[in-house]
Amino acid sequence: MTRLASIAAASCVAAAVTAAAADRKGDTAPSEATLDLYRSKCQPCHLADGNSPLEPMNFSDSKWTHGSKPEEVAKVITDGVPTTAMLPFKAQLTPAEIADLAAYVRSFDKSLKATKRTK
Repeated sequence: MTRLASIAAASCVAAAVTAAAADRKGDTAPSEATLDLYRSKCQPCHLADGNSPLEPMNFSDSKWTHGSKPEEVAKVITDGVPTTAMLPFKAQLTPAEIADLAAYVRSFDKSLKATKRTK
């Protein structure tokens, strides 16, 4: 992928994350499609409740190695993490699906919800 194509793809993901965040007013439940994607793509490693016993794979322990902002989580889903088991999903998922998954996995971390409510 060329540098320009990479920048364009990153811009699309960022726009989708922003749009998904704007669509969520308060704490809304994820769509059935997002839940299905999580079950098939994420749950085998991160577990149903996001509480993996392996710290780098745990979404509920408030430790986000690569950042907890929606766009940071979306980047990890999009590009994966080299030298780890986290593979890139940019070829398998749309930017909107990635944004929805990013929002959903962030919802496992109760400290992020508390922070969101106090702003």
